[in-house]
Amino acid sequence: MSFADPYLLAALLLLPIILLIRSRIGDGSVPGGFSNLALLSGFKPTWRLRYRWVPTLLRAGAIALLIVAIARPQRSQADSELPGQGIDIALVVDTSSSMGSEMGTGTRLEVAQRVITEFIESRESDRVGLVAFEATSLVVSPMTLDYEALTELLKSINDLQLGESTAIGPGLSEGLNLLRESRARSRAVILLTDGEDTSTSIDIKPLQASRIAESLGIRVYTIGVIAQGARGGSLNVDEEALRQMAEITGGRYFPAESEEGLAQIYESIEQLEKSRVGRPQFGAYDELAPYFLAAALLLLVLEVGLRSTVWRQAT
Repeated sequence: MSFADPYLLAALLLLPIILLIRSRIGDGSVPGGFSNLALLSGFKPTWRLRYRWVPTLLRAGAIALLIVAIARPQRSQADSELPGQGIDIALVVDTSSSMGSEMGTGTRLEVAQRVITEFIESRESDRVGLVAFEATSLVVSPMTLDYEALTELLKSINDLQLGESTAIGPGLSEGLNLLRESRARSRAVILLTDGEDTSTSIDIKPLQASRIAESLGIRVYTIGVIAQGARGGSLNVDEEALRQMAEITGGRYFPAESEEGLAQIYESIEQLEKSRVGRPQFGAYDELAPYFLAAALLLLVLEVGLRSTVWRQAT
């Protein structure tokens, strides 16, 4: 159960204060006068006197139920979950010739393919698209839930011939185009490269593409595949540029020097995106306020009835 206006429940905090004040000042009735209370010492209080607080408790309960009803309690309908509740992810992969360099148990591209394949196969309800880029970019797969077909297409990017340079901006832009019409609650681009932007054309530059991602509300995660042992020397990637691209959009930059490290990066990104999605949203709710109003009315009727009969003299 959830509430449409949960802040109204704060009024419940006033109830104990009101009851305390009422107990201190009484209900305003004027008691009868006795010249000597010793005359009453031999009488024991009746059960009606001992339980004279019951009507007050019933009224407090009715007010509490009324406050809850005003806050509009709702129960989501299990069959009305809105579409696009998973994460839409565009995978943008650098396929330039430098990705053919060795990285442990294979080339950088082969290692990336293995890690990305595991990432895709661990999806359940997330749509995934694939873009490859070198001098130009190519949509290898649109957004899809067909993970088997997507992994087969991923294997084929080794054979692509997209020119001899690294155009990161156009690659990111193509990934953004895949997500532009997405209705998912979380949209992200994961861009993997092992080089700097070397595009000499007038195409969009990486930071320009990141600004577009920011305006669209799409997060960009950048991964720089770094040659082992390159730390402290001349790196093969422009880490500062990749970091800026990610931070502009609320994403993060991750350096990867091994297959294990790369796998951990994709897992970290998955957890970051899952934390943003939160619980599912629903398009239809059962309004529970009428039930609380009916219960409040019942308590008020019961209170009035008891004050008019059983506790008529006691009060």
